Amino acid sequence: MDSEALKKYSALHPKPPGLTLQYGTAGFRAKAEQLDHVMFRMGLLAVLRSKAVVSTIGVMVTASHNPETMV
Repeated sequence: MDSEALKKYSALHPKPPGLTLQYGTAGFRAKAEQLDHVMFRMGLLAVLRSKAVVSTIGVMVTASHNPETMV
């Protein structure tokens, strides 16, 4: 994929305005509808890493079992 195509597809997955993410031992934590841009970029990172090390690389997605916060 060339850089123009990468920019085009990346623009389809923008970071929500005002969202600040932190990464910790549990990974990125936010409501699912706020993580589309993270999944797109982590997928790209997995592809690049897979090509670099010539191995299978994946992205793990889990659901939190913590109580839902009321916002």
